[in-house]
Amino acid sequence: MGLSEFLALIACLLLAVPIAMSAPSGKPVWINPCGGKELGGGEGSQADTIPDNQLLTRIILASRNALAFAQKFSEAFVGNVFPGRSVTSHHEEWKHTRYDWLPTEKDIPKTLGETTPDHHLKDLAELELDAFLLSSYRYLQTISVGLEQVHHDKTRHSAQFSEEFAQAQFKLRQVLCEVESALTVRAPDIKIVDVTRTVMASEYRNMKDETYRDLRDWIIFRDYMNCLEYLTDVCEFFKKLKDN
Repeated sequence: MGLSEFLALIACLLLAVPIAMSAPSGKPVWINPCGGKELGGGEGSQADTIPDNQLLTRIILASRNALAFAQKFSEAFVGNVFPGRSVTSHHEEWKHTRYDWLPTEKDIPKTLGETTPDHHLKDLAELELDAFLLSSYRYLQTISVGLEQVHHDKTRHSAQFSEEFAQAQFKLRQVLCEVESALTVRAPDIKIVDVTRTVMASEYRNMKDETYRDLRDWIIFRDYMNCLEYLTDVCEFFKKLKDN
C-alpha cells in the first residue's frame, strides 16, 4: 500500500468514527418487547380467553406507570438542562415544534397535559380496536427509537439523566409488551412491521451542538409523555365502550 492510499484509509476511518459512535447498535429494545414470553392469565389458561377489558387494563396500568416515572424526573431534567424553566413554561414555548418522523398532530391530536378530544375518540370508535392498537404500537416504537438515541448520547457524553432515560426505555418496553400482547391475543394473524432505526435520520443523531441536542431530547421526551397520555385516554375510552 502506497503512502497516498494509506492516508486515504486513515481519513476514511477518522470520518467513520463519529458516525459510528453517534448511532446505537445491537438489538433494539422495541423489537419483540415481551421477549417471547407466553401469554395468558395464569396456569392452564388460554391466551384467547383474556377479555378485552383485561387487555386494556394492562395497557393502561403500564402506561400510567411509565408516565408517572417520566413526570417524576421531568422537572429536574428541564430545570437542569434549561435553567430557570419549569416543564410548563418550557412546554409552552416549544409546544408547536415537532419532528416529522415522530407521531404527527394528526396521529395524536393533543399536546402534553391536554385530554384527547371527544371528536377524535368518536372517530376511533368507528374503527376496530385492533387498528388503534397497531397504529399505537408503531407510534411507541418510533418514540423508542428516539429515546434510545437520547440515552445513547447522554451516556457517551457523560451527561446527567442517562440512568433515568435508560429506565424510561425499559418502562416503554413494558408498555409495548402489553400492546403487542393485546394484538397477539385479539388478532394472532396480524402482521406487525417493526420500526427500524432508519426512521430517525442522521441529522437528528449527529448533533454536535449541545443546545440543539438538548432541545431535541426535550421534544422526544415530551412526545413520549404525550403519547402515553394519549394511549391511556383512548384505552380508557374503549374500555368504557366494552362495559356498555
